[in-house]
Amino acid sequence: NSIIPYAVGVDIGCRMALSIYDIPASYLKEKRLLLRDELKAHTVFGSGGDFEKGKRIDHKILENELFETNPLIKKLQDKAYVQLGSSGGGNHFAEFGIVEFEQADTLLNVPKGKYLALLTHSGSRALGATIAGHYTKIAKEKCKLPGEAQHLAYLDMNSDEGKEYWYAMNLAGNYASACHETIHKKMKRALGAQVIATIENHHNFAWKEMVNGEEMIVHRKGATPAGKNVMGIIPGSMTAPGFLVRG
Repeated sequence: NSIIPYAVGVDIGCRMALSIYDIPASYLKEKRLLLRDELKAHTVFGSGGDFEKGKRIDHKILENELFETNPLIKKLQDKAYVQLGSSGGGNHFAEFGIVEFEQADTLLNVPKGKYLALLTHSGSRALGATIAGHYTKIAKEKCKLPGEAQHLAYLDMNSDEGKEYWYAMNLAGNYASACHETIHKKMKRALGAQVIATIENHHNFAWKEMVNGEEMIVHRKGATPAGKNVMGIIPGSMTAPGFLVRG
């Protein structure tokens, strides 16, 4: 019944999202410059990247009640608005590539073949980072641990601070998902394509799960659930392929 803000991480709810289009793989080579320009037109790259006026969009996530009831999150609403749909920096990216199914996948309902796809990797931007820093500091003040272990300071889920962080963490995760949803909707519209399958999963999060008959808080930093038939995405480097996996 405890949660460790730093074990969730700074980029709360960071995730992978994949859209597979009804477009043949050859389109990538034929329209490479067009695809590059569409990425640059519809998302923003770089640490601290914001959308300019006129390119910002509204989303129902910005109407979450925490933007009114939590003083910290209330101050972050404007920043969340201007960064909605941005991609960030570091190891985050948005890229087009080719997905190959060596045989038909009945669960995803995708026939055998090679398809154009969009893969994105990013998280909750400044909103998540600020939430993580704020509640990690509170945890360290309330849970005194030796220097080597201080980042494992935890919050009791029965405490006001623990409950606040739990709701804030979930908001940040949903905001990260909204960012991906925004990017993928823009790209679908720009390409005039049909999406035949989508996959999304997140890391840097905490889940309530039953473990040996007892409810636990399971933290996954840089790791995703891999239960039966749960789809996952393992991204490659800039020189290596990625993989779709199923738990």
